Amino acid sequence: MKPRIILYTLLIIFNLVSLYFIITLFGYDEIVGYIIKGGRKVIDPRKLAYLLFLTCLLNLYFLSIILMENSFKNER
Repeated sequence: MKPRIILYTLLIIFNLVSLYFIITLFGYDEIVGYIIKGGRKVIDPRKLAYLLFLTCLLNLYFLSIILMENSFKNER
């Protein structure tokens, strides 16, 4: 049971750190990349940030469901 608790704790920490970076990504208006031939490529990071934000929140949601299920299962 100990390795499982350590894994869950690491997953929570990883998801919270990713939330910090996702919120920072929301602060950018555009990302500019320069192509080798002198061109410029502009990307709007909001769509990617929304996708990553949703994925991270779903990870935390399912992880909390698993933790609650395991905690209620052990009380019997």
